[in-house]
Amino acid sequence: MKPLDAYMHADSLYTNNTDLLRCIDAAEVVSFDIFDTLFVRPLADPEDAFDMLGDRFGIDGFRRIRCDAQTEAFRRMLATGQGEITLDGIYACMDGLPADVSAASVCQAEIELELALTVPNADLIDLFKDVVGRKRVVVVSDMYMPQSFFEALFDKYALPRVPMYISSERGATKRDRGELFNRVVTEAGVSADKVLHIGDNHLADVLRARERGLKAFHYINPSAVPYQVSSSVGASIAASMVKLHDRRDAVNTFYGLGYRFGGPAALGLLEWVRDQTVLDAVDMVLFVARDGYVLDQLVQRGHALGLPPHAYFPGSRVAFALSTINEQNFDRWMEFLVSGCHGLSPDEVLDRIGVTAPERRVMEDLGLGDGVIINADNLGRVCEFLSAYRAEIIRTAIRNRRGLFNLLHSFGVRPGMRVAMVDVGWSGTTQETMRNALADMLDVELVGYYLGLADTPECRRRRAEMPMKALLDSSSAGMERMAKLYERRVGVELMFSAPHEAIIGYELKGDGKVRVIEDAGRGADHLALREVVRELQQGILDFADSYKAVSGRLQYRARAGELAQAVLDFAHMPVEYCDVLYTLKNSDAWGSSRNLDLKMAQYAKR
Repeated sequence: MKPLDAYMHADSLYTNNTDLLRCIDAAEVVSFDIFDTLFVRPLADPEDAFDMLGDRFGIDGFRRIRCDAQTEAFRRMLATGQGEITLDGIYACMDGLPADVSAASVCQAEIELELALTVPNADLIDLFKDVVGRKRVVVVSDMYMPQSFFEALFDKYALPRVPMYISSERGATKRDRGELFNRVVTEAGVSADKVLHIGDNHLADVLRARERGLKAFHYINPSAVPYQVSSSVGASIAASMVKLHDRRDAVNTFYGLGYRFGGPAALGLLEWVRDQTVLDAVDMVLFVARDGYVLDQLVQRGHALGLPPHAYFPGSRVAFALSTINEQNFDRWMEFLVSGCHGLSPDEVLDRIGVTAPERRVMEDLGLGDGVIINADNLGRVCEFLSAYRAEIIRTAIRNRRGLFNLLHSFGVRPGMRVAMVDVGWSGTTQETMRNALADMLDVELVGYYLGLADTPECRRRRAEMPMKALLDSSSAGMERMAKLYERRVGVELMFSAPHEAIIGYELKGDGKVRVIEDAGRGADHLALREVVRELQQGILDFADSYKAVSGRLQYRARAGELAQAVLDFAHMPVEYCDVLYTLKNSDAWGSSRNLDLKMAQYAKR
């Protein structure tokens, strides 16, 4: 057999692995708690299962009905001097069910649902099976479910049968006075200090066990949700899916952030987009780069079936803007050309729009050489230079415009179509820029679909001028929550990024094909960011695949808005659970420079 420590994950969050293994070696009997220790459920709150039952039977307020019945069952238990309630006892106290729904049918459905929800904890189950081969092992649970439920659960996952101490069968509990532990000690025929109990509840599993003389280990699940999640069943399942994961790098890692937050948000957005395309009679969906990359990946993996013709479209605000500039409107675009340029070198202002700068000698003669860093004092001189260099910029714009038209044509976009462009958010700038680029080029109706839209003056103006819809905005999520989300928008944008550089232009080649031009990248770490994005997106894709399997097993499909609540939880989460994001530098191509390292928190302020 392998040594015990081979069964413990090295990156588990609890720090006493060696202490646990030493305690197991010293014990004659090892006792495992069941729920949230040996087994887990993809729910933030166990009572969310009652809402699922209510949905299944069409019973409004079933959660309250079920909780009231349990409270009454406890009252009767105390009145009759019993030690624990039972599931049958709970349903015997139930009032308020519809006439055509029997308590017995709902009771049986609850057992079946709990069997579907409950799965072995990947962090402990191999250890459990190994200890069974070495030691005397029992399982202990304070639970109203009958012992037959637990026997069926162990059989379902082909786990070895061990003595079971279930409070509903034994008429005794851990939580009240620890009497259930006395039963374990007595029937094992050993002294209490030779029994080790492992469990997650500090009162019932640790304090009560020690009061009875047992050794106890407080197990802390590394995948436990350490923050408050949004109050809906769908959000509960989405936030708790990580409990079922066999990877233990899901806390404050890029993969984990993608799995916990990006995955639910992306899947919710994609399913919402599919539904909107039906309502709006959309002819084609363009998942615009780079935000749309992971959405396109999800579609390729079989999620959100039923979309109209769709494609990942290599576009951006920069590429669309550079397809709009001409001699007549050049001066109006000057503010865009120099936006976010403080800290950059003058040649980088051209580099980020795909325009080749004059020779170094010329730039030096203009007082804009390599050593110059743009600031408020020399910004006017930079604007004068750009104005004088307009012919080259406009030449690039003409090239982009020709390339954009041919690229759209190659994707099947035709005049008269209603085309949806999908973006993360937050104010419709890219949609407006694309609309302007297409104004005299291609007569299509452009509809914007967004994960979130901020309540800003610019966004309100655009929503009045263009068809824009959002899964999350102040009307659906509330002003305060959307404000928090907007504060952390850079983190959300990174989750929806792509493992390639930003798109800045197009070039029509001689063979009629269009070459998509990417930003060359500036600043340290811009290449390392690709690997970060891959990790984030692997988490997103893994979540979507796992969620599809779990929702099928549970026969419960969360609404799109419930899934998207994950990014609102992300926005309100304590920073220590996502501070890995804030170690990144130069994640935004437009504001990056070889002269400085911008961290994510700084981008939001630029």
